[in-house]
Amino acid sequence: MTDETALVKLQVQSTDRAEILLEENDYLIVKWTLPNDDGARIKYSFEAYAYSASGMGNNYPWSHEITGERAEYFLEHVDEATEYFKSKHHYFHTEIREISFEDIKCVDRDGIKFKNGHVVSYRECMVNFGRKHPGSAYKCIGDRDITADPPYIEIYSVYAHDRILFDLKSKKDNIANFHKLQRLIQRFGYTTFDLS
Repeated sequence: MTDETALVKLQVQSTDRAEILLEENDYLIVKWTLPNDDGARIKYSFEAYAYSASGMGNNYPWSHEITGERAEYFLEHVDEATEYFKSKHHYFHTEIREISFEDIKCVDRDGIKFKNGHVVSYRECMVNFGRKHPGSAYKCIGDRDITADPPYIEIYSVYAHDRILFDLKSKKDNIANFHKLQRLIQRFGYTTFDLS
């Protein structure tokens, strides 16, 4: 269970209206007993950490209601529950935003800043990389591929990964800039996974 899911679990349990039926790495399946005019209403839901566009968590968990029948089915078919959860939770629908290397304003110890004001935090990217690749022992923040056309370094920011393209007309300049960015990232203690 991730630290984020553990926080959601604490929030859910603090309501005194919830029974956690299934605990997985990224989500919980919860049975809720909610008061109403007829005594009580039962509902079932997936509960998970709610990521915001900044990469910080929301104060309230992400929640997706399901039927009792579906909850029973998922308890017996956990792999299918996980796939269903991924199809609904926004974290797993990450888009790729392509940005030219020329659009980088600066690279410092905290992250990468772009000329349009967009900022990418190494810490956020490392957490996201670890979620996609559990057990990663390195301070990895994304992928790189020098053999792609054009070469790129993809940083795992939240919602939209930033794929930094090395897309100048000069192939020699593209390779030089690729290595330059890779060295800067390494200088601050992080790395990217080589796909080439």
